[in-house]
Amino acid sequence: MDPLWRTVGSVRITHVSDCFAPRTGGIETQVLGLARAQIRSGDQVRVITATSGPPFTEFPVDRLSFPVPFDLPIHPRTYRGVTRLLNENPPEVVHVHAGVLSPFAWSATRAAHDLGLPTLVTIHSVWGSFARPMFGISGAWLKWNRVAMSAVSDVAADHMRASLGVDIDIVPNGIEPDLWARVGVADWEARPLQLVSVLRIAPRKRAGALLQIMKELRSLGVDAHLNIIGEGPERSMWERKARKADLPITFLGRLGPAELKLVLERSQIFIQPSVKESFGIAALEARANGLAVVARSGTGTQTFIAHGTDGGICDSDTGMAMAIKYWDTNRTSLHTILEHNAQIPPKYSWSEIDQRVRAAYQRAIVLGQ
Repeated sequence: MDPLWRTVGSVRITHVSDCFAPRTGGIETQVLGLARAQIRSGDQVRVITATSGPPFTEFPVDRLSFPVPFDLPIHPRTYRGVTRLLNENPPEVVHVHAGVLSPFAWSATRAAHDLGLPTLVTIHSVWGSFARPMFGISGAWLKWNRVAMSAVSDVAADHMRASLGVDIDIVPNGIEPDLWARVGVADWEARPLQLVSVLRIAPRKRAGALLQIMKELRSLGVDAHLNIIGEGPERSMWERKARKADLPITFLGRLGPAELKLVLERSQIFIQPSVKESFGIAALEARANGLAVVARSGTGTQTFIAHGTDGGICDSDTGMAMAIKYWDTNRTSLHTILEHNAQIPPKYSWSEIDQRVRAAYQRAIVLGQ
């Protein structure tokens, strides 16, 4: 069999995702970025999604949307609809993108398998203690039916291996480092210390930890200001609590890439408080912009942040506050990290991710034989 990364001809790839544009979350942006990279490589790409929206003009997108409350990306006849679409435009490989709860994606996986199509499933989240036993039931089916599995980081893969008992490829998320590179010379001596965090303001992302870190910094005598970028169901609550505590925090809401980059370029340290981060796209974008990144240990952010070189990996929220305190007191140490990050672009460009995905596709084909 010719490898899928052959230089002559193109590969027919169908991506399946519960969520896609015009939604702007992590999985949505990753599916779009990967599809664009594959098209640049000469491949023929389609997307099947449960997300409603206007016609997509860059490449074919089939929307199996269904009118349900809150515009949830589900469809009562996913299996039938996906089967029909895959029969109408048969791909060489189906790439399914899923989180913890992705009924559309999992039903589509069964449809692709039953059609005899090589299938790769990429999990974009970390499975918690509740999810692992539930997905353990799926392990036998996946192993018996030869569906290739992948995760976006070693941390996410470890949880999957514990549940499924199958081999897991690592297919990291990607960015365009040049688009996020800092323009001009930053004022690393700026005071107050400029902090930034980008996250969905929801329980899983732990926005409340940011307020606690800012309280600890105040008690440690650190003069710092934090910009929080993002929306979510808890925004009004945390904004109200920050105001009541008189914390130097500004909630900027959701920003487009150009606006986000402007905020990053005025910042020195990026804070990622989540303890269930499968990868950390926003942190990688901040790292590409030259910021020092401080994050919790045991998360996918450790994939691209080396403690002491790119930023700090800490075991607790208090540890994150202490790391920021250390950098504020020892500006030379902070400068070393900032200069390193500004001068050495991170890995995980889309061209690199494209090649890793193709290797995973090849394994999916071999498994399906």
